Amino acid sequence: MAGSQAALIVSLRLLKERHIEWPMTLMAILSAVLLAAGVLRHYWDIWVHRTVRGISFIFVGLDAAGDVFSLLSILYQPTLDILGIVIYATEFVLWCGIFLCGGYYNLLPWIRKRMLERSRDTTENESRPAPRIHATANVTLHDIPSSTSVFRTAASDLAGIRPRTVVALELELGVAEQYSIGFKSSEYGT
Repeated sequence: MAGSQAALIVSLRLLKERHIEWPMTLMAILSAVLLAAGVLRHYWDIWVHRTVRGISFIFVGLDAAGDVFSLLSILYQPTLDILGIVIYATEFVLWCGIFLCGGYYNLLPWIRKRMLERSRDTTENESRPAPRIHATANVTLHDIPSSTSVFRTAASDLAGIRPRTVVALELELGVAEQYSIGFKSSEYGT
């Protein structure tokens, strides 16, 4: 791979010294097409699965910002490079589309789910008296594995994971039960 890159660099420099510009333009177009094909692969995945998965939105934002700054740098050059504008604008539009798909397929369902849970909680709370919840000095951990990436890891098998939450709940009757690491604390005499 490095040998082919070195050969292309040397041959393109020799052609540029002879004032032959079309190979440089061809390589710029080829690189833009391959970059766009890499981003379009994500669109296919979004279309098939109806969700945006395996994409870091931080990376997408940084890459889109890089395209914006590259466009700005082209606009402030003494001569306007139309090919450069087309290349960077195409990349920017494709990354913005990924953002929009993430908002439509991931963010909107998440917001709807949260609103439904909140409305369900308010209707349940209105029908029965709410228990008093007292804060304790215990540390609360969430029931998710430590590895939540898109890659398959040993932690991705959720079947063997025990609950790790700490809950202190005093009911109206005055009976308090504390759960820690999946066991009732009354089992240990505490």
